[in-house]
Amino acid sequence: MAGAKKRNAYRGLIVCMLVLLALAALAYAGYVYTQKDLDRAVKENAEQVQQINAARTADYNAAVSERNRQQAQQAAQVDESWPAPAPQGWDVLDLSSLPVSAGSQISATRQDMLQGGALVVNRWHPMPADLTDDMMVSISRHSREDKDKTTNIPTKNSSVMLMPDAVNALMRLYQDARNTGLDMDNIIVEEGYRTMETQTQNWSQKAEKYSSRYTGDKLTEKVINEGVAYPGTSDFQSGMSIRLYNYKSGDKTFSDTPLHETEQGRWLYNNCWKYGYVFRFPVQGFPYPDTADKSYVTGISQSMKVYRYVGKANATAMQAMNMCLEEYIQYLIDHPHIAVFENGELRCEIYRLSDPYGDAMVTIPSGASSYTVSSDNVGGMIVASQF
Repeated sequence: MAGAKKRNAYRGLIVCMLVLLALAALAYAGYVYTQKDLDRAVKENAEQVQQINAARTADYNAAVSERNRQQAQQAAQVDESWPAPAPQGWDVLDLSSLPVSAGSQISATRQDMLQGGALVVNRWHPMPADLTDDMMVSISRHSREDKDKTTNIPTKNSSVMLMPDAVNALMRLYQDARNTGLDMDNIIVEEGYRTMETQTQNWSQKAEKYSSRYTGDKLTEKVINEGVAYPGTSDFQSGMSIRLYNYKSGDKTFSDTPLHETEQGRWLYNNCWKYGYVFRFPVQGFPYPDTADKSYVTGISQSMKVYRYVGKANATAMQAMNMCLEEYIQYLIDHPHIAVFENGELRCEIYRLSDPYGDAMVTIPSGASSYTVSSDNVGGMIVASQF
């Protein structure tokens, strides 16, 4: 009897185990089924979310496009009180008797104004005291930060510096030149921002050379005529100008060719204004035979391969009027509100106010794609908007 009870106990245990195994199998099957159902639900939900996001993105892009269209339309709708521009070519309208176009108010800091591009530094207008070395960046290092080789700017060394906005504009210029098929790796920035220490050394060395024959004002004039600006009055001290040269290892013909006679130099001269740069010191017949002499206003009569950042709108206006920087500033003093048109289309609206020598609130016209606010260093502040 004891053996039979024992066998029955084992049989009962086995039956229990089988039941438990069956229940476990059912539970597992239920889990698998439920998991598949959940996975399917998650997948369907993810697809639904993607569809919703895609729809929202499309709606957002459509709204942005409509806003841009309206802004462009606004920009194209010139104030009826303005004179009608010429339908062909460049035309600069004098709007000095009319208010600036309605738009948004923005705050411009003194530092913004020092970096805006229109700052005149020459023998008659020394650099402002608050323009300092720490406002500059290394051209080569800054242009390589995004790791995009098409924006790299070759320099004589990493100590060649410039204002950040000027470097950013130069990066776009080099990139677009490369996109046209030009090799810009051999168009080198030889010089950029010049510190007061460097300019003082340059002046002292040249002055010492002539100190035995000249003194006082005559010595000063002699050194200036020899191409060395008095400390504080060199355009290189603005942090906006660059001196360029072309050099290619193993290619003596290219290296010996004047920059303006290379394909790259011609492209640079003809297109630099689109990026906010201008040829800084035009003299009679340089860089090209038809170049008009501007030395009587710049104070520089040497043939210098110098390009200067002034901002896109200012460069556009200077291109339209064939003016150097000094001429342009004087024009704005005489005509403090202008609009620039190309083939009947508004390109820029520019106005000049008294320089507050500090922060200021200014109006940026509706529809402007970019703008700069700049001290001109001759008592004015220039607000230049591009469309």
